[in-house]
Parts: sequence; C-alpha cells; structure tokens
Amino acid sequence: MHCGLCLPHCPTYQLQPLERYSPRGRIQLARTVHEGNLTEAAHHRDLSDAMDSCLGCLACQTACPAGVEYEIIFEAAKESLAQSPARAFTLKHVLLTLSMRHVFTQPRRFKFLSRIVRVFQTLLGSPLVNFLPKSLRRLLQLSPRISKPFFGDAFVEKPNTAAKPSVMLLSGCVMNTAFADIHRDTVLVLEAAGFHVQVPRAQVCCGALGAHNGFMNEARTLARANIDAFEMDAFGSEAAVVVNSAGCGAMMKHYALLFGAGDPYHAKADAFAWRVKDFSEMISPQMFASPRQDVKITYQDACHLEHGQGITAAPRALLSAAFGQVEEIQSPECCGSAGIYNLIQPERSEALLAKKIAAIEKTGASQVVTCNPGCQLQLRYGLASAGSSATVVHLATALASALHSPE
Repeated sequence: MHCGLCLPHCPTYQLQPLERYSPRGRIQLARTVHEGNLTEAAHHRDLSDAMDSCLGCLACQTACPAGVEYEIIFEAAKESLAQSPARAFTLKHVLLTLSMRHVFTQPRRFKFLSRIVRVFQTLLGSPLVNFLPKSLRRLLQLSPRISKPFFGDAFVEKPNTAAKPSVMLLSGCVMNTAFADIHRDTVLVLEAAGFHVQVPRAQVCCGALGAHNGFMNEARTLARANIDAFEMDAFGSEAAVVVNSAGCGAMMKHYALLFGAGDPYHAKADAFAWRVKDFSEMISPQMFASPRQDVKITYQDACHLEHGQGITAAPRALLSAAFGQVEEIQSPECCGSAGIYNLIQPERSEALLAKKIAAIEKTGASQVVTCNPGCQLQLRYGLASAGSSATVVHLATALASALHSPE
C-alpha cells in the first residue's frame, strides 16, 4: 500500500517530514534492500538510519486501512541490519550486542550486573552527580532505581486455601530488579480481586528488547524458555499469564511470529498467546466502591498497550472507578521512551517528550498513570526537567492506593 494514511500518525515523520522517516518510506527501503536492488554499503547505512530512527510504536499499524503488519517488516529489517557487515561497529552497537546476547539472555548475569548498578546509584546519589557530563547525568536521571530486594527473590507464594483461581505473573528482567514495588502492588490488587498469584521460577526476560533491536535468535531462545516455564501452574492448569509491562505483554502475545509454521513452538506459542493478559484486563472496576477525590488523574497510553495489544478502554474504566474523572492528554504520540530509544536516539526522544510534557501540564493533573515502566521513567524525567510537581505512577500502584485510601 502507498496511500500514506499512516504519515500523520508517525511521530518521527512529524519531527522530520522526510519519506525515509515515515512507515511507507521505511517499508520501501527495506523492500528494495531485501530484493537486492540496493546493495552498496551506503544503502545499508541509509536503511540503518531509517530503521534506527523508528520508535516501533506501531501507531502506523493501527492507522493502516489495509492491515499492513509493519511490526513484522520492522523486526525483519532490524535483524538483517544487525547481521549486516556494512553496519558501523560503534561503541553503542558493541554495547547493544553484548547486552542483548550476553546479559538479557542470562538471568543470573543480569541480576549480578543490576546489583553493581545499585552500588553506583548509591555512590552517585550525592552532590558528586553535578560533576558528571550532561549525557551521563541524563542517563542517571532516566535510569530506574534498582530494587532491594529483587521481587523474585522476596516473593513468597501464599497457600491457596480458599481454592481461588490462579494466575501466573511475569516478573521479567528489568521489572524484577528495578520495579519490585510495582510487582508488589500488582500482586496486592490481583489478590484483592480474588486471584491466587504464582511466580514461576524458571521464567526469563520476555525478549522484547532483543526482537526490537534485531536479535531475533536471542528473542526466540527466551520465548521458548517462557513458553515452557508458564506451560502449567502449580496445580496443573493452564492459568492466565498476567503481565504489567505493556511492551512485554505485546511481545508475549506475538510469540508465534518468532517461529515458522513448521516449528513445534509455533503452535505452542499461538496457544500460549491466548493466555497472556495485561494486568488491566484482569481487574473489574466494580472493585472500587467509591472513587477517591483527592487526586486529579490523567492517563498516558503506552504504545504497546494501545497499538500492540489494542487496549485503551480497560485502564480508563479502572481509573474512572477508582478516582472519578480521568483527564485526557491531547497528545496521542509516543512519549519517546520506546524501550531503549531514549538512550540511543536522545535528540528525537527529547523532542517527542517535550510535546508530551506540555500536553500533560495542560490537563492540570497532579498524577500521571501509565502501564509501562519505560513510559513511567521517561515522563518522570520530563516532568522533573520541566519543574512540574506532578508524579508518575504505574496503574497497579494507582489502584493499590485507591484500595487503601481513607474512607
């Protein structure tokens, strides 16, 4: 399709209206390189520039009237580029390769490095931070605070004496080590909703970061491990797999795309996808008898929840029940987080964030709620940089506070 209806929905095209920075242009570049019509190293660098500038927000996929599956094309192009000898081996690329192949695929190694990061965060949580270069200060401000202890290490499953329906929670990688508080709030709300929560020990990273950056073999390895880890709960049933990170949920619902039709894991992944549920899909608004009136709420749609999973109404319904009116942000574009996009494309990310922060401030809300940790960090950084007093919390944290609000 060449209709161009996706162009108004593409954040990067709005920033820089060149065809190569639009979904249509990226698809055409990827197609011509794939067909062998552009073979020189410079052509591969052009494709790399076009694809690296893409957020992967999938707003174009939602807007496309023909149903073009941009996500598949995008990830295939990224995989081809990651393997291309023409790709420049910059320090950024080397660090990305090491992380995707040797850190995120190894849970013990990931947790060990997370503990090292926690030590550095403790040391730099002082006036010393003011002496760091601007780029390093920005990195520190965007980084999550490593939790102590990690969620998976501290979680103790409660006996299911009341025969409640069981759910299995994805603890993941970064969520496990840096957002233990969100996992605890998630468990609290799920239990209040009448579920028995299990956290399978054999689970690993969902593989989203690898897939979105061209490391598909590593993503497949992680997907196989998770499909096996969540195959059955402790009671031998195929319980729902609850995910509270929008990017992880979108990835796990699309695991089947990682495997060819002849691969035995294709059918397993397809069946597994039906059991994956976003946290907001599991909770009923009827849990909240009377809304809190002391907090003015606005909601930021996480791209991979809105476009990757097609979920927009459920979080708003929950927030309306818990807090009353939800102020709408008149800025539908991505906030600029997009996994590690805000680290590898800082200028574009900052431009998108500035638009989002201006729109949030217009709502007058004192609290911003989102369903993705990357969005949470990005918005928190943006609001702090703008001198705003508004706070940013995950949906699970907001709902947990509503459950325990004073009567």
